[in-house]
Amino acid sequence: MSFKDVLAADMKTVFLNTKEFAEIHKIDGEEITCILDEDKSSQNKTDGVYNMRRRLFVSLEALGYRPEPKQKIKIDNDFYYVVDCIDNDMLEVMLEARQS
Repeated sequence: MSFKDVLAADMKTVFLNTKEFAEIHKIDGEEITCILDEDKSSQNKTDGVYNMRRRLFVSLEALGYRPEPKQKIKIDNDFYYVVDCIDNDMLEVMLEARQS
């Protein structure tokens, strides 16, 4: 096995393992194993509105599609807009929500 193959296997067996890092979240109505990380450094408040950024780490197979910028996604009970999506053996989706 190459290092890339080992890393890809670890992504699914370690990082996306609910006994290690991952949790189950409801994404657009489907329960999916993923990692939802809050980016506290990017939160800011303007005119009483908070911009909150989060990162979603999920496998393409589990999600079933590659999110596109400006796409609206519902995670659990909150709506987010896709800022960007990087595919490196696991999808890394940058999300943003505005809250008051």
